[in-house]
Amino acid sequence: MDRNKTSVVVLFILAGFFFIAIAMVFNTSVRRNAALAKQDEVNKKIASLNAIDLTIYWIGEVPKELETLKESMTVLRPEEVSKENMPVRASTFRITVKDESGAEQVIEPRHYSEYMLIVINNVDGLNDTAKEALRDSVVDNGVPVLCLGGKTCNMVGTLLIHGAGYSDDYSMFYRKNEGYVEPYIEAKTVSEGGLGFADALCGKLCTYFNTAVAKKQAAVSELISSANSSAAEAATATTAETTETSESVTETTEKIKLLQPPTG
Repeated sequence: MDRNKTSVVVLFILAGFFFIAIAMVFNTSVRRNAALAKQDEVNKKIASLNAIDLTIYWIGEVPKELETLKESMTVLRPEEVSKENMPVRASTFRITVKDESGAEQVIEPRHYSEYMLIVINNVDGLNDTAKEALRDSVVDNGVPVLCLGGKTCNMVGTLLIHGAGYSDDYSMFYRKNEGYVEPYIEAKTVSEGGLGFADALCGKLCTYFNTAVAKKQAAVSELISSANSSAAEAATATTAETTETSESVTETTEKIKLLQPPTG
């Protein structure tokens, strides 16, 4: 009898372990499918960004979830940052200038993407040359900058005379004439990273650049419409002037006929 009871207890224990194992496998599968679905959402947003004439100057480590966004990136290590590889203000024409010694120096034109963004991810070790290139890009050339992490926000905030003392999970977005957006991404999302961070970041960037594209398209459409209206008005004015001139000539001819002496 005791042996039967023991067998029943063992069977119940084994059954419990079995159901626990099944639950663990199910939960793992659910989490995996959820992660795949989230990555698919992120990839769709990245595809939308890659379809724009956009260059992201990314300083620091790029999260693996944003791997496909590298198509639109120029990735730089902090020690690599300089005016040669940053979107500084530059001439679009080839010009020749003289240096202090009087020697001629040719400055080649730079052609940038229509839309640009600087992202600095958890970096605070920029040297003076890099900081000058960053300041030139943001202040002189008006390129927006996104700072991720307290160290970066403190560095850029100090550089732009905006302030410091930010927490490790802080984020800040700035563009000249548009001002600051802070915090740009929820602190918890920044600290957790992963797919949640990638999704939030790409969602923000899609909204920002899609709005910029829509504004530019609207401005172009308005210019075209204005040009067409001006052309139509000019054509109408020309037609009216031609008609008026024709009527004037006809009237003058009739007057000349009346002034002519009768013949015969």
